[in-house]
Amino acid sequence: MALAEQVAERQQTLVALNRRAAARDRELIGHREVLATYGYHGDPDAVRAVLPLASYDLSAGFGLTGPLWEAEHGGQDFSAYAGEPLVAVADGVVTEVAYAGPYGLRTILTLPDGTEVWYCHQTDATVVVGQEVALTDVIGSVGSTGNSTGPHLHLEVRPAAGSPVDPMEWLRDRGLEP
Repeated sequence: MALAEQVAERQQTLVALNRRAAARDRELIGHREVLATYGYHGDPDAVRAVLPLASYDLSAGFGLTGPLWEAEHGGQDFSAYAGEPLVAVADGVVTEVAYAGPYGLRTILTLPDGTEVWYCHQTDATVVVGQEVALTDVIGSVGSTGNSTGPHLHLEVRPAAGSPVDPMEWLRDRGLEP
């Protein structure tokens, strides 16, 4: 009987493990769908960043000059409907939520490596300073505050909190194709 009891116990353990594996698969499938909504189609365990919006058109790009800007355009504009949710492109800590002159309502997300990601012209913010956010957490919504010609997200990426770099290159370096 002892051998039969051991076999039955192991079968029950195997059934429990299979159930947990199936639940993890279902969870991963849902996670994959969320990541795909924000432009990431690779291994969910290897994701480094996602796009800040699910639906957008690219408009003014990095480095443009002209009458719309005081200097070079320091970010990438994503035209979208007012109120569209903006998500955290990566895990980080919210280090600013404030009106910032021409940037309008701006949220700054600081990533673990010190990179700042600026979300500008927001209608509202759903986060507060000091809040830790995870990849794809909603942080606010698209708006047209500050110097703006219509609803859009002005996204800036500033490594080590320094000068802005091209957000498109930064996103592509993380496996995304905006």
